[in-house]
Amino acid sequence: MESNTDKSHKKFSLRELGGALGDWGTLIPFVIGYTAIVGLNPAGLFLCLGITNIVLGIKYNLPLPVQPQKTIGSVALANSWSPNLVISTGFFTGVIWTILGFSKKISVIVKKIPVQSIRGIQLGLALILGWTAILLFIDNIILGLVSLSIIILLIKSKQLPSALLLVILAVLIVFFSGTLPISEFKLTLPKISLYIPTLENIVLGMILAGLGQLILTLTNVMVATVVLIKDLFPEKEFDANSLALNMGIINIACPFIGGMPLCHGSGGLAAQYAFGARTGGSMILEGIMEIVLGLFFSEFLLAFFLSFPQAILGAMLLYTAFILAKVSFKDFNKRIFPITLISSILCFLFNITIGFIVGLTLYYIFKKKIEKENLELNGENIYKGFDLEKSQ
Repeated sequence: MESNTDKSHKKFSLRELGGALGDWGTLIPFVIGYTAIVGLNPAGLFLCLGITNIVLGIKYNLPLPVQPQKTIGSVALANSWSPNLVISTGFFTGVIWTILGFSKKISVIVKKIPVQSIRGIQLGLALILGWTAILLFIDNIILGLVSLSIIILLIKSKQLPSALLLVILAVLIVFFSGTLPISEFKLTLPKISLYIPTLENIVLGMILAGLGQLILTLTNVMVATVVLIKDLFPEKEFDANSLALNMGIINIACPFIGGMPLCHGSGGLAAQYAFGARTGGSMILEGIMEIVLGLFFSEFLLAFFLSFPQAILGAMLLYTAFILAKVSFKDFNKRIFPITLISSILCFLFNITIGFIVGLTLYYIFKKKIEKENLELNGENIYKGFDLEKSQ
């Protein structure tokens, strides 16, 4: 592995610029969805992203970009939430993360939640997002299949993220079809929408998705991100409490100008690192691009995202759903999978909170039986291995 302490590595280079675009493959579908489906103003979205990335890039000097909170995002897009419901839910998650960060009890809480109970949420999210994607996909099946083919062909490409190519394709379709006149592409000053979270939407949002998001972030995002930072940057000292405080402050401040719920994630870090990012320069460069888009092109972005071909968005969301489903099968255990499946179906049919609670309850009900069967299976394997050694 190359040294991350290489003094000659420039903070602002083409390599860092390439890394800055690495996580846009995950970011772009949610930005488009929040604008086109939910109705958030792109000016607020991009300004919050830009300012956050610049501040964190300076603070940590690491490629540690923020990403959409996928549980809230998936449910919000699938159910066409109102802008206020989104920002209210994001705001209250920020309050909780701030409290947890100051309490320094996150590691204790994480240990009490079995990883297996999270798999149902992940698979449930995949089902929710996948169904939404299919509904968008069938708007133009041929264009959807072409878009999906581009994603599949470029899955392993490190030079050309498929999401960026699909956005370019969407631009060509929108302009050349006459849906959006090219004259709309012009500099404008942003029109920032101000939002005030409401108690009613806080309660509703936390029930429908917020609680599930907190649990998923505690286990999957925070643990995975801290481990990955230690793997890639062993010289850096980092803990989950620092991540929690970041997410708390971000989500308390951003909702008031229409910023989407954000969190740290190992996926964004891995993506930027894979495309060449090694310092906070990648985040600063990404932040500058996002602020420029938010300040001077927000009206164009709003018109463009509202005209964005639904089939392309469907293909992008379908791939996102596939990634979520793939993660849910990590450490697959056939004895626990029925619980995971039941939990995911309840997430899909009702909401994330119900699915998680039922899945967690079933896990603890059958925990002893599952552990006993696993021990017996392991014992049989050891016994068979012993017999095999003796026969040889």
